[in-house]
Order: sequence, then C-alpha cells, then structure tokens
Amino acid sequence: MKKILILCLVMAWSITGCYEDKGDYDYRNLAEGTIGNVNGSYHVSVGDTLIIEPEIVFDLETKVGLKYEWSVELDSVFSREKNIEYIIPLDAPEQMKWVLQVTDTLSGLTFMTQTMVRVSSLYSDGFLILSEKNGVSSLSFLKRVKGEWARCIYDIYEGIEGVSLDGKPVQIHLHDLGNQTDEHLMLLQDDFYKCLDLDGANLEKSLELSKEFQVIPENVRPKQVFFDDWYSFLLAEDGRVFGRKNFSSEAFHTGYFSQYPMVYMEPNVVGEEVAHQLNADRFVYDMNTENGYVFVYEKERKRFLYIRGASSYGTIGEPKCAGYPNGFIPMDNLGNNELIATSGYWWNDYYIPAGGLYNIIKRADGTYVGQMLLTDDPEDIVAESQREFKGDMMNDNILLLIPDNGRGRGFGCPYAFIASGNVLYYFGKDAEGEIVPERYYSFPAEIKAMEDEFYANEYLCVGLANGEVYLLKINSEGFASDEAGRLVMKMDQNVGMVKQIIHKAAE
Repeated sequence: MKKILILCLVMAWSITGCYEDKGDYDYRNLAEGTIGNVNGSYHVSVGDTLIIEPEIVFDLETKVGLKYEWSVELDSVFSREKNIEYIIPLDAPEQMKWVLQVTDTLSGLTFMTQTMVRVSSLYSDGFLILSEKNGVSSLSFLKRVKGEWARCIYDIYEGIEGVSLDGKPVQIHLHDLGNQTDEHLMLLQDDFYKCLDLDGANLEKSLELSKEFQVIPENVRPKQVFFDDWYSFLLAEDGRVFGRKNFSSEAFHTGYFSQYPMVYMEPNVVGEEVAHQLNADRFVYDMNTENGYVFVYEKERKRFLYIRGASSYGTIGEPKCAGYPNGFIPMDNLGNNELIATSGYWWNDYYIPAGGLYNIIKRADGTYVGQMLLTDDPEDIVAESQREFKGDMMNDNILLLIPDNGRGRGFGCPYAFIASGNVLYYFGKDAEGEIVPERYYSFPAEIKAMEDEFYANEYLCVGLANGEVYLLKINSEGFASDEAGRLVMKMDQNVGMVKQIIHKAAE
C-alpha cells in the first residue's frame, strides 16, 4: 500500500508540473510559401542585364524574417538580395542552373525554385556589317535584345584585338560545320596574308587563311569562299578555284587547300577529253545544299557549273534540265545574254528542304528578264518561269535579294528586292506576267548591301555608301505601311562604306 501511495503522488506531481509549464515554449505553425514570377528559363546574351523580381507568397498572414540566396546549382552564391539585376559576364557558360533559396530564419524552413539561364554570344541574333572605314576593314553589329533592335556595336575587331584589321574588305562568309561545332566567320581582305577566320561567338582571331595552305599559290587575291561540311573552296580574282577536302565534317581546318587550281575534263572540237581550268566569276550562295554542291558561274563561257563535295569531292558538272520552255535562256549557255545578278534561296516545304535559283539576265536587245528555277538536284533542274522586267530602274548595277522562306513555302516573304541606286524596289517572285517593281524605300545615298532576317523574314538591313545603316520591316505590316512606317531604326553611328551584311542567328 505504501508503494502504491508513493507512485500515485509522483504521477500527480508530474501532471501538475506539466500543466504549470504550459506556455513556456513558443508553439506556432511552420510557415509554408511559394515563389512566383520566376520563369523556367531565360535566354540572354553576353552583356545583357537579367532582372528577376520573385514574388514570395505565404499561407500565414504575418510574414517573418527571410533570408535569400541566389546560387549556381546550390554551389556558388552570387546574390543575397531578393531581386537581382545580373550582368551576364563575357566568360559565362552557355547555360547555368540558378537556384533561389528562401529561408524562414525563425523556423529554419527553406523552400526554393530554380531556372535555367541560357547564354548566347554577344554577336548572335542580329546583323553583322562589313565596311571600309578610314581606309581599312571594319566590323559592326546591329543586335536584337528581347525582341527590340536596341544595341549597336562598332569597331568590333579593334575593341577585341586592340589593332586594326589593316586591309580593305572583300567578303565575310559564315560557316558552321555540324551540330556539335560553333560557327566561324571567314573574313577576306584584299591582301591574302590579312585574311582571317574568326570565332563566331566572340569574333576573336582563330586562324589565318595563309595557314590553311601548305604551299601558297602565286599571286592569289581572294574574291569569295564557300565552306561546307566536307569541302571548302576559295575563289581568286582571276577565276582560279582552290579546293580542300576536310578530314572531319566537324572541323573546317582539318586539311589543306591545294596549291593547284581546280580543273575538269571536257571534250574538245574533235571529241577528245581534255583538261580545262575552272574559270569562275562567282559562287551562288543562300541555296539548299543538302545534296552537297555549290553553283559557280563561268563568265567567259556564259554558263553555270556545279561543284560537288562529300564523297565525290571536287566533281565539276553541268546542271541538267529535262527541258527548257520556249524562249527560256538555258543555264548551260547564256549565249549573247549577260548575267546581271543571281541569288539562291531555300525554304522548308512541309519539312522537306528545297532550294531555288533566281537570275536576272540582260538580253541582247537590252531588255531584262527574271528567271526562277528549282535546283534541289543540279542534274534535275526545273525551269519554273522567265518573266520580263519593266521600268527604268533596271540597269547593269542593280543588287538582288531573294528572302528565304524559312517558315515554309507560303509563310515567308513572297517578294524579292532590287536595289537600284538609292532606291529599294520589290516585286512578287511567284507572280505571273511582266515584272513591274514597285518602290519600297528611298535612301539618302547609294545602296551597297542588304540582307534579310533568316526564318522569320520580318526585317531587312540595308547599308549605304555613306556609312549609314537602316533596318526596315518587310513583314505584312511593312507592306501595308507607307515608307515612313516601314522604317524600324537607323544605326546612330557611321560605320564607313558598307561592303556586305549577313544575318547572324547563332553562335
């Protein structure tokens, strides 16, 4: 009985103690929160300022003390502020996983969110401009930032390398060589030893063209280049073409250009096969090259030829057409007619790449015609149409631009553009009957170069002899506007006499 009594007293004391201690501890519900206004991903360029302003939502009425930590993959903390304004550095990786941790400092509860930041080159999504400024080559860039054409970069090479390019501009040629490689930019200048290949991402010098020859040909003055996955070609001013077979489709410089110009076999007057040196006037760009070929034009012989690459590297052949319509000037023999301008173009027709060629030819009687040909296979060409131009804007010095139908045939720009002096004209390339170009925009100086925005076909960049660069709308809104409504912007500094413009979408 005594033991039972003692046990009962202890239990009573324990219950009383617990009751009296109630309220000595701060019991409260744990805060639960969510983080909003942070996208799953952001696409930015080097030098951009990325602003993120998260919204923290609690299930409690009273907010408590919070601690913020922005980090890269929970490793490197770069901010302890709720909102960030982060300038993307030059050495930023191509993608970063950013994590925001929000901690309730009273309870220790942490909740978080993450976003993927994808970083593109400073020189992506814009127009790269080659010009002659102060007697030497210069590169400038008109960049689109978050949908707005709001950034102009001048004298790029001087800013990167600290020295001038020190040569006169000839051509820039953008080439990428497979899904796993970055882009490169071949810059041709009047001096062979000043021709450079630049890294597409930062435009730093990557390689000198002279280093891509084991033996350098005599008196070679570069005019054009053409690079593809398995082959590269250099056209000299005198018509010689030098070829190179790449050892790898993922690297353009895994081989050397031949010191000997390209030749092809052709029957002479008595039918014997003899070698002829290729004497080209130009390469034809902006074509669908899925089949691995490039067109060249021999001005002296008034005909187009094609050069194949890949397994049949260096094969030169004549384009073949099953039959030209009556009066159509054939590609393999222009006769007494003169090729004034030519442009390739391509489209995705129900996800099938297809290519075309558009020629403007001056006939012997002084009239001008426009030819449209389908050229997917150079040995099975289809002559679609040949129409005569009308109007006093036609001359031997016009520039031609055929925008690519990047979004699918019928969804791209249905018009072609002609620059004549200081006036830009347009016409429907798929229409029927005579071609009567219409005025699109008038500029204060002669038009020297123009380029459309690939895929979307919404903008046209135009460079002038006086160093001014303009951006125009060429979408449905642009064609529905008057001239003033077609102007998007003008670059705020003079770039020098414009030589060439290319659209640069990737790295």
